[in-house]
Amino acid sequence: MITFPDRQNTSSPEGAWYGAPVTRETTLRDDFRSLRRSTGASRPPLALLVAASSVGEAVGDLIDLDPERPTVIERVVRGREEDSRMSRFHATVRVAPTGDSVEVTDGSPRDGTWAPSANGVWTGGERLDGRRWFEIGERFITGRTLWMVVSGAARDSRASELHGVSPAIEHARREVELVASHVALRLARTQRVTQALLVTGARGTGKQVVAREAARVLADKRGRKDVPFRQVAAPALADGTAAADLFGVVDRYATDVRARSGFFEQAQGGVLFLDEVGDTPVSEQAKLLGVLQEREVIPLGGKTPVQFDCLVVAATNRDLAGLTRTGGFRDDLYDRLARFTVHLPGLDERPEDIPVIVHALLARHGFSGEIDPDVVDDLISRAWPGNVRELESVLERAIAVAEVEGDGIINREVISRSATRTAPGSVPVVTPAAPGPTTRSGMPSRAELLAALEATGWNKTEVGHRYGKHPRQVSRWMSYLGLEKPV
Repeated sequence: MITFPDRQNTSSPEGAWYGAPVTRETTLRDDFRSLRRSTGASRPPLALLVAASSVGEAVGDLIDLDPERPTVIERVVRGREEDSRMSRFHATVRVAPTGDSVEVTDGSPRDGTWAPSANGVWTGGERLDGRRWFEIGERFITGRTLWMVVSGAARDSRASELHGVSPAIEHARREVELVASHVALRLARTQRVTQALLVTGARGTGKQVVAREAARVLADKRGRKDVPFRQVAAPALADGTAAADLFGVVDRYATDVRARSGFFEQAQGGVLFLDEVGDTPVSEQAKLLGVLQEREVIPLGGKTPVQFDCLVVAATNRDLAGLTRTGGFRDDLYDRLARFTVHLPGLDERPEDIPVIVHALLARHGFSGEIDPDVVDDLISRAWPGNVRELESVLERAIAVAEVEGDGIINREVISRSATRTAPGSVPVVTPAAPGPTTRSGMPSRAELLAALEATGWNKTEVGHRYGKHPRQVSRWMSYLGLEKPV
């Protein structure tokens, strides 16, 4: 957690930090708990996310913004590490009366005068002159720390495998916690386990990570280091070898075949992950339904059923509800799988998760260097059709270049050098184009926005890239200007 040096709270602007008394070295979360208790207010709707920082451990922390009073951004400090390019009181943030944007001003009030920071506030490669309004999804830099305006409804969980601060990830963590806790409770009571969790989302969004998180929570609830985890591609059920792996096989079922237990049985007390369940052949769906209903399997060549009790997590990138209407997927099997559901949107729909995921991926690959805030800003801005899998590929190449040919810092030069070595036709990471002419509020005119939408086939993501905005902001503009996609 981000820590701040001791400072006595007084009635002066310098001493008033988020309206909470601070008389000791403290943490962001402690202060915000104190603030909510003192005001009796619910969690503020907006927050500032530490999207990148020279103090790497601070990435993912949030500062709740009080809509009733200004917030002063202090120097990021953790232990003996700090962002030395930040002033002690670097910038002041005020929430708009509408609650959907914030005003950022360089410096802070001290001793009755306004004191600017030493290195200024930067956005889009330019130093902030005076003050500017930032909407949800927009970013600015103080020192070597990148801040992002986000909804304050969710928090990143350092223990969780699901990294992010978006409402979608918060829902996923809660749903996994619920179903895994219930499975642990039934196992403790020696009751049969019938729960299944359906995970949907586009390719590369991290559906397997949800299954891994379920196994982690289940192990935690059962007081164990880990629990069994088995994975199988559901479409392979029609293949004899895969069926033997899943259901098991009796001794001498075929020549030189020895008895072995299947994945269902091996996952006893843990998690069985059925990947690509939407592509299961219709001829095999009845068999899968029977197994899930009875919670027992008959090994190939056998006659005696074998019971199992595990959490079944099924994942697909297809619209199962739509497939049930066209006959491509059994509706009774869908009902059996979808009693608990998690949907993982693409990264373009939850850009606030990107910096947290970046930090987690760098740690996973053992990168101990630093990533430049400008690079994280670029990663948030670009499109990710391959989602987390594509993001990890880009970072893995950048880590190799930074550690082998560089000085251990991932900057724009390293990203550019790693991108030039990708296969022909691949998409390198690029700095987003400068926004086109806009009104003073940052919103284009109705005619300009209509022209941009028509030129891109009403693709909000592409229009958002032109203006450096998230697709949700384009939707808000369309609503405000009375624009609707023609039928």
